[in-house]
Amino acid sequence: MKTQSGSVTVELVILTPVLMALIMFGVYAGRSSEALIQVRHAADQAARAASKVSRASATNTATEVAHQSLANSGRSCVDIWVDTSILNRGEDSTVRVSVGCTIETRELLLLGVGSRQVSATSTEIIDRWRVDS
Repeated sequence: MKTQSGSVTVELVILTPVLMALIMFGVYAGRSSEALIQVRHAADQAARAASKVSRASATNTATEVAHQSLANSGRSCVDIWVDTSILNRGEDSTVRVSVGCTIETRELLLLGVGSRQVSATSTEIIDRWRVDS
């Protein structure tokens, strides 16, 4: 009867890179979904905050709130950008805030994935009774 000593070692050596790639892909997928959730939340918070201030300070307020929200939620995002616009629709005005960032992939270079950007947009009605135009 022949023994197969060492076959487990060979199988482990062959499967280890595959298992590591699967783990790294799981990290990448988790980081991508986390970044998208964070960006959506930041856009919602920034639009809500910008709708409560005067039009002159809406852009600065939205930018500050979005950056603060993303800073408090983790390190998934780098290269953050915020775009704010005020839209007039009849008697009502709305503020639209778009927030985006690049997902941090520096630790995942072995996977061969490039940088990916996520973005989200949120719109809020400006409360004309609370805000001085």
